[in-house]
Amino acid sequence: MSIKKITNFFKTTSTSVSVTASTASDSLKRKHELETEDSQIIGNQLENVVHLTQKNDIGLFLNRCLSDHEKNIVLTNLWSPQANYLFPLLNNNAKRNIKFQQRWLDKFNLLSYSEKLEGAFCKYCVVFAKSGGKGSQALGSLVTHAFQNWKKALEVFEKHSKHEYHTLSLLKSEQFLKSFSSGQPSIIDFLDTERMKQKKENRLNLLPIIECVMLCGRQELALRGHKDAGPICFKTESEPYINEGNFRAILKYKAKDLNHLKHFLESDGRYKYTSAKIQNEIISSAGDILLEEIVKEVNSAKCFSVLADETTDISVKEQLALCVRYVVGSDENVFVCERFLKYIEIHSLTGKDIASTIVNGLNSCGIDCSNMYGQGYDGASNMSGRFKGTQKIVRETCPKALYVHCAAHSLNLAVSTSCDIQAIRNSLGLVEKMYCFLNTPKRKNVLLSVINESDMDTRSKSIKHLCATRWVERYTAINDFVELFPYVIQTLEKICEWNDTTSTDANILMKAMDSEFLISLQVIKVLFSYGLPLCKLLQKVNLDLKEAVDLAEVTVATIQRLRGNITEEFKQLFKEAEKMANILDITISIKRLSKKCTKRANPSINDPEEYYRVTIAIPYIDSFIQQLNERFLCHKNVLKGFQCLFSGTYSDDFDELLQFYLDTDKQIVKAELNLWHAVLNNNGQHPKSGLEALRLCKKEMFPNLHFLVQILCSLPVSTATPERTFSCLKRLKTYLRNTMTETRLNGLTMLAVHTDVPLSAEEVLDELAKKPRKLDFVL
Repeated sequence: MSIKKITNFFKTTSTSVSVTASTASDSLKRKHELETEDSQIIGNQLENVVHLTQKNDIGLFLNRCLSDHEKNIVLTNLWSPQANYLFPLLNNNAKRNIKFQQRWLDKFNLLSYSEKLEGAFCKYCVVFAKSGGKGSQALGSLVTHAFQNWKKALEVFEKHSKHEYHTLSLLKSEQFLKSFSSGQPSIIDFLDTERMKQKKENRLNLLPIIECVMLCGRQELALRGHKDAGPICFKTESEPYINEGNFRAILKYKAKDLNHLKHFLESDGRYKYTSAKIQNEIISSAGDILLEEIVKEVNSAKCFSVLADETTDISVKEQLALCVRYVVGSDENVFVCERFLKYIEIHSLTGKDIASTIVNGLNSCGIDCSNMYGQGYDGASNMSGRFKGTQKIVRETCPKALYVHCAAHSLNLAVSTSCDIQAIRNSLGLVEKMYCFLNTPKRKNVLLSVINESDMDTRSKSIKHLCATRWVERYTAINDFVELFPYVIQTLEKICEWNDTTSTDANILMKAMDSEFLISLQVIKVLFSYGLPLCKLLQKVNLDLKEAVDLAEVTVATIQRLRGNITEEFKQLFKEAEKMANILDITISIKRLSKKCTKRANPSINDPEEYYRVTIAIPYIDSFIQQLNERFLCHKNVLKGFQCLFSGTYSDDFDELLQFYLDTDKQIVKAELNLWHAVLNNNGQHPKSGLEALRLCKKEMFPNLHFLVQILCSLPVSTATPERTFSCLKRLKTYLRNTMTETRLNGLTMLAVHTDVPLSAEEVLDELAKKPRKLDFVL
């Protein structure tokens, strides 16, 4: 009796029991009988369940991978109903009194009845049928689910016995039973073994090809050469060499030690997997695998910041470099990662278009933008604008993504603005003109010969070009110029003796190096030396916003101490300037005073040292300090709320931080904050950076604080990572490779940039196998 019939019976009985109150005694008697019958039915059902597990009902073997022993059971030892077995009436056939007939089992040897599912199956197709014949149609009744339409049973059974997939299943069954009884492999198994052997051989031949492509990508080598089409021929040493490109050259060299690869490349087969199209697919697949790993890390971090910057490549296309910053690891092994995602070609530099490009680019990579908590760009108006800038438009989609101006750009702007003082600007301009003048083969050889003829050993052999972007990096050029100053003067004196117009230019440069130039040069050297360490530290990946602001404040405090002791410090600078003046045979003196002079300071001071201290050193240092404080003010404002995590004092800024980031009870977070500082004080630990705090803050104990510290570590500090990819872009997309497509460019960049992310040729081959291929290599 089926469960459904029992349920219906219960419903009918329960209805009849509650007919009227007048027949109470009959109802009680009937109820007792029903309870007795109910217990018998439940007992029968339990017996049926035990019975089904003890016998080999075909319903137990459906839609799963069977072992050889199970296959043998289905084909030879299935349960079959006895002659006196009562087949149930199904709901859809109850009115016509139609049910399964015992004679059908005798007439059709393929049939097997399932007591569990109350339907018929073809035992051969259950085991061996994989698809429905032509067109790979889905299998239906008699194979994947029970057949129960007894009205059309004979018609369906006859039709099924003629299906191609049934005939093939029957053949496989015969072969299986022969091999199972004899212990020898069947023809089908033999064919499958040969096919598997061919697959392994194909994979063995394709793996070296993929490895060669990956090697060229990792080493940023161009794959193609003058002639890289057609069959690969192994020529003798006497034959002329043809440049077929790095890929083919490496593949040939590798084939010398792999006989199977050499035989595969020399064979007459059409498919060698060495064409330019296959190279692009391999590069794209490798890039997709690396991108998938990175996206997996970003989404699991639940918190990230986007970094973006744009540049123009060799083919005059505007490329937007899209990167992300996030935290990986846990406990002591936690660290910050900045990863490149892709280049996106853009045709408009408006804030709206760049914002949509960034958001669409993140979505196309599979990154969840709801986890974006920071944006890092430069200070251009289209990026940082408060109304129509990229950061503002992105925040309309991701309201918690705070914009942080690149700290390295802030330092660069502070230095360049402070250098607007006329004496400093003129000094830097003269050093650059000196470089341009001596940067010719003939004049540079004169300088080199002067250096080699001297008895002193110098670190540098030539003067350097002033960096056009990072102004603090100009320290190296200024320092080398001061070191080589005696040799530069000797070089100019020799050039002054030439009988051409060059001697005039050399004489003009000699006259331009006056007292003001020498003093400015020494002041610039000192100030740039204080800013250079900060500039280098701001480009580190592991640096968080708190540490960056602390370093900026330390730099400002150090320069302020220099300013407070300027009298003593300037004496040393003045002495160094006098040494350089002696080389020029001049004396440090005050410039001619003029009442009408409005372009420079003009105090009435007779002492040259005091005059240049007041007119050059002090204004330049004050301007430098002011610019640093102003440029890093926005970073301090972003950091205000997070300071409570380190200081231990609760403030209103922390309340605003909680309201902005967390949707939880403030009292819980306050309690966590108090416990957090109590734990730190007991252990004598005082984290000085966000990363140190993240390693100490246990997520299980302080979940809210841990999330806030993670946000702090994820907030961008600089856009150094996108700018580093520009160097890779210049090496990959060169003059000879300027027609490279965006897909190939992204794949090669992923291989070149993410060398620390593991990638095997097996993974790339499996990725290639996801599309239909001419060679079968799917294991």
